[in-house]
Amino acid sequence: MTGNIRQMVVAIGSGLLVLFAGSASAYEASRGPTELVYWDPHQAYPGYTMVKPQRVEGVYLIDMAGQVVQYFPDFGDAYLQEDGTIFGTVGNRTFAINDWEGNRLWEYPERRDGYNPHHDFLRIYNEELDDYTILFIANAPLTHDEVIELGADPDAVDRYDDAEMDVIVEVDSSGTVVWEWRFRDHLVQDIDPSLANYVGRGSTIADYPQRLDINWGVVSSDYLHCNGLDYNPETGHIAISSNRTHEIFIVDHDGTFVAGDPEESHRLAASEAGDFLYRFGNPANYGQGEYPHYAKKNWSLQEFSGHKQIGGNHDIQWIKEGLPGAGNLLLFNNGLTVPRGQGDSDPQSEFLELNPYLDANGIERDHYVNPPEAGYTDVMPGTKDSQGPRATRLFSNQIVSMYHTTDGFNSHHGSAVQRFPNGNTLVQLARVGRMVEVSPAGEVVWEYVNPITWSGQIVTTLITSDPDHQNTYNGWSPLRWAPDYPGLAGKDLSPKGPITQFHGSTGGADAERAAGAPADQPVEERY
Repeated sequence: MTGNIRQMVVAIGSGLLVLFAGSASAYEASRGPTELVYWDPHQAYPGYTMVKPQRVEGVYLIDMAGQVVQYFPDFGDAYLQEDGTIFGTVGNRTFAINDWEGNRLWEYPERRDGYNPHHDFLRIYNEELDDYTILFIANAPLTHDEVIELGADPDAVDRYDDAEMDVIVEVDSSGTVVWEWRFRDHLVQDIDPSLANYVGRGSTIADYPQRLDINWGVVSSDYLHCNGLDYNPETGHIAISSNRTHEIFIVDHDGTFVAGDPEESHRLAASEAGDFLYRFGNPANYGQGEYPHYAKKNWSLQEFSGHKQIGGNHDIQWIKEGLPGAGNLLLFNNGLTVPRGQGDSDPQSEFLELNPYLDANGIERDHYVNPPEAGYTDVMPGTKDSQGPRATRLFSNQIVSMYHTTDGFNSHHGSAVQRFPNGNTLVQLARVGRMVEVSPAGEVVWEYVNPITWSGQIVTTLITSDPDHQNTYNGWSPLRWAPDYPGLAGKDLSPKGPITQFHGSTGGADAERAAGAPADQPVEERY
């Protein structure tokens, strides 16, 4: 390489493509291979993993070597069910079940005016109905007058236009809405004493951790941006992740559900019985903690995370029975607005495992414990040393473990996390298109890079500075299913080549769609 011109030689098939770039000093791109990067077969948990590219239709099931074993062309996000069917989203407003071969078995299109499904969804077994139902998050509209009647500050904005507030919807197998939980029914405010949700004389927002202060921020479009959902069949509770409040909430499903009476179910869900049972992440929102403060331009002041624990959080879930940490909560912390340590406010992502029953003495109670009552420490979980009086981050005593690093483990949007029986945790770093499996010792034992870009290109080399090479993932966990999972029994799981070769070998309309042909309906940006 001589002079100011750099020559790059890239192998393509059996030939060579020679590219000429500008001056070497202008080249700042980071290049790397896509698909399987690393696999330690002795430490990685075996199974089949979903690859869910964002902004293009089609979901892939790959083996540990990164070989496609099945392709589901209709879905933007999907889960493999125990009966071998595929449950997922088609377009922005339809939930569907297909068989393994792609035949449509069931669908529910959300046609209610103003209801916009977004982000997470799941299929649960409702014991009261003795049948499967689906749960999903949707934004529901509010008029200016409705927002004022809910206690929003009338002086905050001129008008509350295009306001929305999230709801959790349950639909049965016949397509009937049988239960609906709404944030609007669980608000508190200290602005208007004439309204029913006023804090009351002598009380403050801090007296109502079970309700959301409607004035924690300005009510707007996608006000809460809920982005994660899970159901615990042992307790009958639902966990919800809110990206905007930087909190997770737990509410009672089974205790507010009445089989055969959707109207009564809706009434109970809207009553005090539907108030928050637990919340974690940002206690300043309810007056029981400090917000972070920053001092970028005055280094005599210390940056401080307050009592905030998470920022931009995604994919809340309970760790399932039979897995290490069973019964605890697992979430992906995108790390937005949470300082990382003394003098370091550069956001990094991490995943956290929480025990919401722990009190200040580390004793597990038989009820959820409000995190401020459990207290905080300046010792990062997994370490032994106090950060001392200059500590910039406090950790809830309910965090029992966390994976935290400063080496680029980062996704400021999206992402998913899943615990395996051997203690490993699979993480989907959505924004950067990486999946990494991490052992309990913190070692990466499997890594895969999404080869499909936003524009639908299928690339073997990723160029991070090229806007056309954004390779963001869609979807939430679970991501991987074990070889003995019932839904895989009797299925053809023979390897059919990596994604970068799969469509070329199979051809047809599916190849055109995955290679970038526009879908009939635009794909919503779900992060």
